[in-house]
Amino acid sequence: MTMKECQIEGTMAFAQRTAVEAALRDNRCNLSHAARQLRVGRTTLYRLIKRFEIEVDVVPRTPPPRSRADAVSRAPTSVRLVDGVWYLVSASGERG
Repeated sequence: MTMKECQIEGTMAFAQRTAVEAALRDNRCNLSHAARQLRVGRTTLYRLIKRFEIEVDVVPRTPPPRSRADAVSRAPTSVRLVDGVWYLVSASGERG
């Protein structure tokens, strides 16, 4: 390999690494979305991440609720003022 070819290969690797890092940052480490942005398959993205030794912080997702009771208990609450007293009110309307 000539010196010119080495320089081109190094420049391309730098450009690829920069593009992968930017896509991961733009998509908050969502690999599927980053791959779509880069217009490559997820497997290719995995290979690039491994090749360039990029650390990916994967945020664990909250598992879906198993029952209606779990869904209600995880539902966001709001605050309501009733007769001068503040109450936390769940999505089902129960005061806590």
